[in-house]
Amino acid sequence: MSRWLRGTALVFTLLTLLGGGLAEAQERVLVTVRQLFDQRHRLEVPAQTEVVWADPHFERVWFPAATGNPKVKRIAGEFRATFAKPGTYRGAFTVVGGHATNDVYSMIIVVKPRPE
Repeated sequence: MSRWLRGTALVFTLLTLLGGGLAEAQERVLVTVRQLFDQRHRLEVPAQTEVVWADPHFERVWFPAATGNPKVKRIAGEFRATFAKPGTYRGAFTVVGGHATNDVYSMIIVVKPRPE
């Protein structure tokens, strides 16, 4: 297992054990810039999931201000948002390192109903 994967697994485990910010969310999904690009800027998660953009290469992450859209918070160098209800959410992000500073990338988060 590569050093990067071990580090990511360790971070995920620690965040899960600490449970900070999971009061509203039932699950947490960590995403890196590479993963988001590899998945064509699209994530699928169950409802009540906190998505954590956990990569120092994310410069900004946001969703348009609209009723029902999640609010993105920056906490300790990461961006976090909880997706409470099923639906399709369209947001955007910028990255640092290897990209132009004015490149804005769109992303789609598809939130599926939780299995019963």
